[in-house]
Amino acid sequence: MRLFSTLIIILISLIASTAESGTLQDRRVSAILFEGLDRVTEQRIENLIQSTVGQPYDFELVEGDVHTLNHLGEFNYATADVVLQEDGTVHIFYIFREHQIITEVSVVGNSMISDKELLAVTPVMEGLGRDEDAIDRGKRAIMDLYKERGNYLVEVVPDIVVYGKDVDEFTGRRIDESAVVIYQVMEGPRVRVKAISFAGNNSFSDDELLSEIDSNISIPFFRRGELNEQVLQADVDSLRRFYLNHGFRDVEVSYENPLSPNDKEAKVIFLIEEGPQYSVGGFIVEFETVGNLEPVFTAEQIQGLIPLRVGDVYRDVDVRLAIQKINDAYGVLGRTIEVDPSQQAVDRIKQNMFGGGGSIQQDVANAVPYRAEPGSAIEITFKIKEGAPTKVGLIEIMGNNVTQDKVIRGRIGLEPGQPFNLAEAQRSQRRLIDTRLFSNVRLTPQPEDPNNPGYRDLLVEVDETRTGAVGFGVVAGSDSGVVGNISIDQQNFDVADVPESFSEFIHGKSFIGAGQQFHMAIQPGDELFSYEIGLTDPRFLDTDYSIGGSAGWTQRVFEDYTQEQTSSRLSLGRKLGDIWYGSVSLSAMRMKLTDFNDNVPQEIFDDRGPASLNSIGVSVLRDTLFPKQRPQEGSRTKLTFDQFGFPGGDFSFSRAELRYATYFALNRDFLNRTSTLRIDARIGYIFGGTAPTYERFYYGGRTLRGFDYRTVSPKGTPRVAGGSTTVPIGGDFAMLFTAQYEFPIADRFLAMVLFCDTGTVTDDPGFDDYRVSLGTGLRLYIPQLGNVPLAFDFGLPVIKQANDVKKSFSFSIQLPF
Repeated sequence: MRLFSTLIIILISLIASTAESGTLQDRRVSAILFEGLDRVTEQRIENLIQSTVGQPYDFELVEGDVHTLNHLGEFNYATADVVLQEDGTVHIFYIFREHQIITEVSVVGNSMISDKELLAVTPVMEGLGRDEDAIDRGKRAIMDLYKERGNYLVEVVPDIVVYGKDVDEFTGRRIDESAVVIYQVMEGPRVRVKAISFAGNNSFSDDELLSEIDSNISIPFFRRGELNEQVLQADVDSLRRFYLNHGFRDVEVSYENPLSPNDKEAKVIFLIEEGPQYSVGGFIVEFETVGNLEPVFTAEQIQGLIPLRVGDVYRDVDVRLAIQKINDAYGVLGRTIEVDPSQQAVDRIKQNMFGGGGSIQQDVANAVPYRAEPGSAIEITFKIKEGAPTKVGLIEIMGNNVTQDKVIRGRIGLEPGQPFNLAEAQRSQRRLIDTRLFSNVRLTPQPEDPNNPGYRDLLVEVDETRTGAVGFGVVAGSDSGVVGNISIDQQNFDVADVPESFSEFIHGKSFIGAGQQFHMAIQPGDELFSYEIGLTDPRFLDTDYSIGGSAGWTQRVFEDYTQEQTSSRLSLGRKLGDIWYGSVSLSAMRMKLTDFNDNVPQEIFDDRGPASLNSIGVSVLRDTLFPKQRPQEGSRTKLTFDQFGFPGGDFSFSRAELRYATYFALNRDFLNRTSTLRIDARIGYIFGGTAPTYERFYYGGRTLRGFDYRTVSPKGTPRVAGGSTTVPIGGDFAMLFTAQYEFPIADRFLAMVLFCDTGTVTDDPGFDDYRVSLGTGLRLYIPQLGNVPLAFDFGLPVIKQANDVKKSFSFSIQLPF
């Protein structure tokens, strides 16, 4: 009834205003008055309307004001009345009926979710005006929250109670301005998924399609398997993408979820209409160039970039990849292009996707639909509009309040006057992010300057992050025991920035800004005690060369003896592009073994020292891991060779080691969480002399789970009668292969791993004394504790040797204070 009355009032006002508009149009406005305002101030209305005193009356302008005021969300209605005055001018009256004030918002009938959680998702709050649309949005938000928790049959009814419909005896004003909003919740039972099936999938098996969805069947005590509409819709989208990428352009996917008689269980059925499967019929390349210039590339060269061949199944993902490759090829030459790939079926009906501005964009999902006979081929026409070649103008850097300009410019692969290589700009952005000096990096090509045609400036904007830290914490592990950690780290160090005062040093305004890396730590522990200090300049003298040095002292208490090591190292390296890095290093060590018991074998006792070990080493690294923290794809390969005995020293031998790790993203769920497979391989060999026991290879613990730390190794000769025959002395040859599958369990902080570790350590190359272990574990990712997860693993040896020492549980924990 209220809505009907409101509409009648607005309609009468519009009719009256329209009737008078012809006679009052263009008369001077001598006053603007407001009626019905209480909570909303006149000043706010004056700021919103366009009509002004002294200007000619304009009916359309006032009509626009009324439209604006009615959409403000503060009024039940707003109208305008125009009154002719005796002097020939007009007064404009804006008449309002304000919304009732909400004095309370509450929820009743809820037992599974608290009031606080439910009210937090509603946009309705005390003190705001009554807004029916906002109240309805609150209802839907509460229902969505319940459905996420498995209450698929939830019902929510908002009840609005209005208070005070009397007249104030002092002001004569109606007191009907307050309302209480009560959301009545009928939770209903939680619905569990008891079965998932597919109908209409003639080309793919149920098992293949199950791997593409995230909905799960309920398993008591292990998996809730609650019915969730958002997950189901994400599954529909995932299945559609799967079919599109297998050439089924006309696929339709939907779902049904018939409930059981008790409304507590559901069987989800995905309904699929596959349609025909399309193949690639051919390629055509058309160019539109600037002026009468010849195309930069030939049609044959463009076709060579396309990852599709005639007869292949048509896949949208391959078309997008082709567009990106074409764009990158032109970007290297500083060209801005537009690519329009059109697909033409045998009935010559086209579908277009558009891109431009040097960054190819397309929207396949909203493409114009078309039909063709089953088995028909799609002819793909790439229409390329070439832009004029551009060069780099000025490079402007903003946002670096602490970091020196040269630190940023040294990682930008573009220079003024060079072709504007868009691909290089993207690589430069990644280099800057990889420094970990900035939380965000934006490289924005500026529009071409008309006064300097052919040149585009580059704006580099950085958001600096905290790069220095004083750390106090505990590191605990099954291999190293409990170790305290007191450290000072600065990723943006400047050794030449000497403080001018003690206050400047205390407030962190010195020794900062040059991008150097400084680390100093003291680590006292029950089994491991160490001091270390190091400084590295990754761009020495603003070149691609790096130089670094470190020194330290370490004491390690083993079960049968104690090892002390004093070491120093100097290295010189160089980046070779973006993924290769090479270095040469000089190392000097002094080793001493003490505190022997009767179980120490003769080989370790003979190496008691003290002894000097000097070496020169060469290493080559190739790294394509992405992202650097918690990688999901790419690989890392490192080859090292160390020659001991140069210059001088008590031992002379050679040691080579190859390490390889690669990641595969196997699945990505609707929350963008990734399941990854990691493959590790490691092989090492010592030759050309005799190495002391503390420089040989050992596996076990975290390196070969299921076996005790360092026990995968040849065993020593007892030094005394009755001495142990199971003490490891290391081997000259080592080989390790590991496969680990990691998948999310709870949000992004808890994941589970399944692993298989295999390998051996022997005196000679071969597969003798081989070991295999299987296991599972947990990874706990807590950003406040750093980038390294807390790791807990249980391993079971499947193939072992006679003197092996098993250790089923291994862990690694890092807890900063």
